[in-house]
Amino acid sequence: MGAVGSAQMEMSEPSAIDPRMERAARALWPRQPLRLENATGGLFNRVVRVESSLGTKYLKRLTDTASSDGFPPLPTSAAQRCLVASRWHDLALRASARESAVGVPALLAVLADDDLIAMDQAQGDPLYDMLRVGSRGAEGPLPCVMAWLAVLHALPLEPRGLLLEASAPFKAFKVDLQYTRLLAEMPASLHASAQGFIGEYLRADAQAVHGDLNSRNVLVAANGVSVIDFEQGHFGEGLYDVAYLLSEYVIRGLRAGIDPEASIHSAWDAYCGACAAPADSSAQRRFRVHTAFQTLYRLAGPSRTVWTGHLDDAAGQAVRRWSLGALAQWLQ
Repeated sequence: MGAVGSAQMEMSEPSAIDPRMERAARALWPRQPLRLENATGGLFNRVVRVESSLGTKYLKRLTDTASSDGFPPLPTSAAQRCLVASRWHDLALRASARESAVGVPALLAVLADDDLIAMDQAQGDPLYDMLRVGSRGAEGPLPCVMAWLAVLHALPLEPRGLLLEASAPFKAFKVDLQYTRLLAEMPASLHASAQGFIGEYLRADAQAVHGDLNSRNVLVAANGVSVIDFEQGHFGEGLYDVAYLLSEYVIRGLRAGIDPEASIHSAWDAYCGACAAPADSSAQRRFRVHTAFQTLYRLAGPSRTVWTGHLDDAAGQAVRRWSLGALAQWLQ
């Protein structure tokens, strides 16, 4: 998780505040009466909500272990992920300065000694809630986010060597979870071409991507859309981000018995229309393969309860059939 939306973080049961996070809060906002509460963070961090007369702020401390079972040990240190989170957050702010339809909460401080970042509050409710209930309003944010992504992916990010070193192992970790481990779900006839695709993506490093653009990290408010959570940023190709979010629209459509092609074409057209250079047939193929992999991952991966736990058996089978059919079609 990254910066926190007003409705995204529920207060946890009363518990002790991490002493380093409390110390950081009092150093950042001295002479302010502060109310500190633990908030629900992500798999690889702790989050504290800070209330004062200055408004609501959030502290995130990166951790060396996942907070949920089912995930193997992390390949990067908390210090490396703190560096990634802060640099990609800054990249996202630069993208929002150019594409203002999508906001990013202010990055207030980076306390590297504590693997901690401080940020402003982002307004809005998670897009996740809208997709889960099948709201038609979920279509509205998609073109804005696609246009913002096109800007993000075109921006340079430095120091490239240091950031590659900090992010590449986590990229490999995610690709293993979301792609390689899915080979067991696929017919053997697709394994060779799937492994070739996976190898190509592991080598791809032309663009800085968000890396975790799921619907929980897109917040929708009456006055706009915000994107949060940048600690899983890596160098790859922007199509990964597009597919990561779009897979949830595919699942929403299949659950409702609706062909997801309209959402796929809409997102693709919006993204390509905002890119500086037109996409070719090879890019479209890779986008389709990413989307098929990511859709199957949400059904079969370790976090499947979050993404597809609300599906009945018939909907789950529809998602599986669609994913495997798309992989068979686009991996050829």
